[in-house]
Amino acid sequence: MCCKVIVSAKFAIAMMPSKNRRFIFNIVGLCLVILGIGNVLFGENMLNKFLEKEMILRPGSKMFELWKKPPMKLTLDFYLFNWTNPQDFQNRDIKPKFEELGPYRFTEVPHKVDIKWHTQNASLTYKKQSKYYFDAANSKGQLDDNIVTLNSLAVSLAAKAKRWSPLRRRVIDIALNVYNGDISITKSVNELLFEGFDDVLLNMANYLPTSLIDVKVPFDKFGYCYPRNYSADVTGIYNIHTGADDMRKFGQLHTWNYRDTTRAYAPECAKVYGSPGEFQTLYLQPHKPVNFFLSDVCRTVAMDYVQTTEVEGVKGFRYEGGKRMVDNGTLYPENVCHCNGECVPSGLMNITSCWFGSPIFLSYPHFHDADPYYLSEVDGLKPDKQKHELYLVLEPRSGLMLEMSARLQSNILVEPVSDFRLFRDKRRIFFPLFWFEARTRISPQLSEEFKLLPRVLLGLQVFGVISIVIGVIMLVWYPIKLHLQNRLIQQIKINNLDTQTHHIVGKAISMQPENAPLLVTSVQANEKILERADTQLSEFSIEASTSSTDRSSMQSTTSST
Repeated sequence: MCCKVIVSAKFAIAMMPSKNRRFIFNIVGLCLVILGIGNVLFGENMLNKFLEKEMILRPGSKMFELWKKPPMKLTLDFYLFNWTNPQDFQNRDIKPKFEELGPYRFTEVPHKVDIKWHTQNASLTYKKQSKYYFDAANSKGQLDDNIVTLNSLAVSLAAKAKRWSPLRRRVIDIALNVYNGDISITKSVNELLFEGFDDVLLNMANYLPTSLIDVKVPFDKFGYCYPRNYSADVTGIYNIHTGADDMRKFGQLHTWNYRDTTRAYAPECAKVYGSPGEFQTLYLQPHKPVNFFLSDVCRTVAMDYVQTTEVEGVKGFRYEGGKRMVDNGTLYPENVCHCNGECVPSGLMNITSCWFGSPIFLSYPHFHDADPYYLSEVDGLKPDKQKHELYLVLEPRSGLMLEMSARLQSNILVEPVSDFRLFRDKRRIFFPLFWFEARTRISPQLSEEFKLLPRVLLGLQVFGVISIVIGVIMLVWYPIKLHLQNRLIQQIKINNLDTQTHHIVGKAISMQPENAPLLVTSVQANEKILERADTQLSEFSIEASTSSTDRSSMQSTTSST
């Protein structure tokens, strides 16, 4: 028995690895555990650092090329309001009636020009330039369609001149006679939008001294979008942060037209900040608004978080303009500085000071989300949230655009001015001119690149968990193995003791001869000895029984005698 125990112990010891091997095994396991914990706890931070490095705008980088020439397709749909009863404008009891014509679809191809780098403050300066192509196949109408609308030039001049001296107002009244008392004009869609058209009054204004009209008109034609087509001088000069010194400022506006404030509004509302449209700040947080600087309104507007959604399978935050964006202090007191001296009911954004003094007001299409007053003054407009709301979806980690539908309507304020015969006894009305929808959406191909970010993060976390599991297994492998080996040795000892006890007490041991022939011979010999002992015991019992019977007979005989 002792020999068997010793042999088993030597075998177990021989199977155990050396101390050096066990030490290396434990070191590797510990490293895997540390690596796994690091990936689980800090994997997102590492991914964010990598993203920040790739997002920095620098010459020749991939992000710079995407910013310079955006790959996403941008479409512009224009809807123009055709004025159907201009002859009744003198009658205050008859509302102006409109029919919406369009959409007239254009494809915009934007890119940046005149780019200058400023390493001293990690910024760059540029201009925006766009080319617009008419998409006849997806338009409902042609560019030569005629539109009857308000003479915006005449209205703008009258609004500006009503505060001038009596002598200058008299000069303007004479100049307005060139329209022969007709306040409406009929022009083609192309003339009203991008091509522009000549106007006698505009030509006169360009020749008059600035001291007489208070403003120098920089255009030789008039059009709602003239001269934007392939011009880089309309939207101004932007200076944005590249993120090289601080990613919290990445893509944010530093100056516009070399100033950090605008002259269009009161000082408390004149600050230049926010995104010019291409980038938003990184790591967007739900329930926090995002800010965009719009050069066409010379101010920053805020858009509020609404919900989390998906675009082409990519998670994004949806933001909407809402009532706050077009309010001027009626609902949101902080917006009162945008009134420009005249606070009108909520729903219209006064941008007069941004448009050379023309009384232009922006709203959502068909006066959506505006005070009911505006809709009550016209016929033919039907606001619809699904068709007329302004929203965009941003990827929260990078702040890049996933989807956008920007819808705005241009209106002009017509007021009665007694000094001008053309506007004498006219009704006061916010006259709708047109509205547009700028729309873009990431392609399925581009969305795959956005999907890489969460996939990489998930991969890091899964790798971390697997590393922790493998590392823990390697750390506990040898202690568990040693424990099992010790238990196995103890079990062998117990089994040997049970076997020897069975040899002493039992009568037979069953073993295969081919496995232990000597033990089988010994067992057979023992069995024969036991059989002879049984025979002798039987004979002894018989003899004992006979002797007992004889003694009983003798006692009986003696008793009878």
